[in-house]
Amino acid sequence: MSAETSTALPETTNDLSALEDFVVRNPELERLESLLDRFNFFEAIGAVRKELRHSDFLGFLLDPSQNHGLGETFLKRFLQRILGSADLEPGGIRPVHLDVMGLSSTFVRREWQHIDVVCVSESNRLVVLIENKIDSGEGSDQLKRYLAATKAAYPGFTIIPIYLTPARDEPSNDGYIAVGYSVVCDTLEHLLKARQSTMGSDIFTAVQAAPNDRTKRARCGVDSPKAVRRE
Repeated sequence: MSAETSTALPETTNDLSALEDFVVRNPELERLESLLDRFNFFEAIGAVRKELRHSDFLGFLLDPSQNHGLGETFLKRFLQRILGSADLEPGGIRPVHLDVMGLSSTFVRREWQHIDVVCVSESNRLVVLIENKIDSGEGSDQLKRYLAATKAAYPGFTIIPIYLTPARDEPSNDGYIAVGYSVVCDTLEHLLKARQSTMGSDIFTAVQAAPNDRTKRARCGVDSPKAVRRE
């Protein structure tokens, strides 16, 4: 058998026993395999650079009705970090206003009008529009069209348009707030520390692993100190 196709096994009985103990009689390994079967967050956040999977993960976190155990808190803190660092104040909304808003009934739409993520709070007449770009650039008048479609569908609502990229690329439309992926990761890391006791153990373990991997963070360009920019 060639060197390329052979599989090396331990040569001694002790080595074989040690390997069997690790692979067969290891409850922690079994638990990890179970988590990997149930959750795809590792792949969604960074292992595969695809906008749809990144947007699915973000939509999951932003939806208060999902089973992540964070309720409306991730949505609130995410928006507060963005508005607290940006010059733009859509509808005069400031971070302190978001703190007193009830956002638990917010619903999330994926790929509505081809927009990556749309969060709608009808009770607060608030819409968050997120265009997520990983490796691709903008289409012709894409941001302008998305904003116009949202305004037409939700007249009288305050709209917060966000242009989300790994390195906080500047949008072509100055009505959008440029946001880097570090806002997502930093918001999630902060909440995981504060909310561990209220989250299911499986959810906590799986979600915690995604943003804490330094290689994944670097690949997504999320280690820059300036995460929000609007010039």
